[in-house]
Amino acid sequence: MTRSTMVYVHDPRVRWSVPASQVLRIISADDWADTRRSSPAIDVLLALGPAPDQARDARRVLVVLGARDREAALVAGGPVKIEEVDPASVLPLPSLFAATLPQVAAIVVSPDASLSLVVRPERVTAANDSAPPEEPCPSRS
Repeated sequence: MTRSTMVYVHDPRVRWSVPASQVLRIISADDWADTRRSSPAIDVLLALGPAPDQARDARRVLVVLGARDREAALVAGGPVKIEEVDPASVLPLPSLFAATLPQVAAIVVSPDASLSLVVRPERVTAANDSAPPEEPCPSRS
């Protein structure tokens, strides 16, 4: 199996990651705010609760290709690290959790047994944006 590279954010609530191939750039939160006033940076973990004070004052954002192929900035509420991941370490989410957080694709189990949520940038939308398109449900026939 080929290892893939992930960009991890060590948010105080939970560590999360995005495949490095989907990260366009990492910039300061101020630079994003100065150039993109109409689309604020998105807290991908908001459904898990409000960010602690130090995460609210994040200094960086990950700029990714988000919903509808638009650039989106994801709040990096902690240190950012780039690491390779063994595909066997990527586990599917339990269905209840997947239904609650559609922007989360999987869980990565690191060699030290710590966990990381894998974010699907194409499913991330800003609060002022409409919801991402729903995935078709399989027929119950």
